[in-house]
Amino acid sequence: MKLRPWNPAEAFDDMLRRFEPMLHWSGPMLTGQRNWLPATDISENAESYQLKVELPEIHKDDIELAIEDGYLVLSGERRYEHTDEKQHLNERFHGQFTRRFQLPDNVDETAINARFDNGMLYLLLPKTEQKKQRCQRIDIH
Repeated sequence: MKLRPWNPAEAFDDMLRRFEPMLHWSGPMLTGQRNWLPATDISENAESYQLKVELPEIHKDDIELAIEDGYLVLSGERRYEHTDEKQHLNERFHGQFTRRFQLPDNVDETAINARFDNGMLYLLLPKTEQKKQRCQRIDIH
């Protein structure tokens, strides 16, 4: 299935998170000052694909959703709220994000349903009939 995006930095980020307490580093990668990707769950049944995207502390108006050249593109921003309080620990990521999911050929792009509720974005991507493969065998003479 093509719907799951490849994130080459994911394994590296996981490794850094595991070793960070031992290294006591402080830098943009570990203090939440870099771009981030909201956690996404993808599932499917016979009728549709479903995506659940965690977007805590993001307003609905700060989220954009579009289809571009066969990709579902989700973008937005979680703003950092500055306070006068002394910060002892800040592990949450802030800033802009963009996630691109390649749509399978059998998604009805005109019927995608999006709902935002309590910090979660729910997407329902209905399936259509499976499109024919664009592969043709050519005989060699």
